Amino acid sequence: MVRRTMDLPFCMLCMVYTPPTLRERRRYLRFELLCERPVDKRDVLKAIWDSLYALYGDLGASESKLWLIDYQPREDGTRGAGILRCAHDRVEEVRAALACIHAIDTASIGIRVVKTSGTIKGASK
Repeated sequence: MVRRTMDLPFCMLCMVYTPPTLRERRRYLRFELLCERPVDKRDVLKAIWDSLYALYGDLGASESKLWLIDYQPREDGTRGAGILRCAHDRVEEVRAALACIHAIDTASIGIRVVKTSGTIKGASK
């Protein structure tokens, strides 16, 4: 007689479905970056987080739930475009933090928010 055991590679309790009414709402910000010289994606993200921490502290920065979805520099490197994700009620704070960034590693930059959307697809159009 062969004994069958269930060897599950994951926990069944962890696979709980969250209905859309209980999920956290998000907003996606498409932005343009103008720069004197090429900057790396990590430097852009570090500058955004530093600005958030300087303006709102640890609590405000963590409540924004900021995430860099995409950043693509242009061919010449002096321009770039990207998409940020944040909490729906922290959009204005993130926009203010982006407006306060004026330099990355001694290179003058400017960040302009082009569009705010509720989906990535809407932000990327």
